Amino acid sequence: MIEGVVLKDLVVHSDDRGRLFEILRSDETVFQKFGQAYITVCGKGWVKGWHYHKIQTDYFCVVRGTARIVLYDKRKGAKTCGAVEEYVISAAKPQLLRIPNGVIHGFESTGDEESWILNMPTETYKREEPDEHRFPLGSPEVPYKAWKDKKGY
Repeated sequence: MIEGVVLKDLVVHSDDRGRLFEILRSDETVFQKFGQAYITVCGKGWVKGWHYHKIQTDYFCVVRGTARIVLYDKRKGAKTCGAVEEYVISAAKPQLLRIPNGVIHGFESTGDEESWILNMPTETYKREEPDEHRFPLGSPEVPYKAWKDKKGY
């Protein structure tokens, strides 16, 4: 596993009324800091591709549909520098994926519907100076070629 990445299975409590699962608690070791919470929606067949953050850590939880989340560790000095990992995460089996700052990542909607990803990053989005550094899907900077000719950016 890429250094600093955590994949946590979420405990689902269910009864006749429905289900409940806690995504992230401030008293867990996986928690760092709260910045904001938002949902990003990715259309069926689309990719929201390559970017990384210099400061923020992302916490992804797929709350609708299924998403393939791909990570590439380009952090110089990291034990896992050069590693590529794929995670297929579904709302049907809730999980939390912590993506550390410096790790390049993107995701695509898989399956028959759009994917909704709840992100709870450690920082608030700064519109004037976003902590978001992008690469095109076919960039030679990222050695993951499956998205090279897909719809997205």
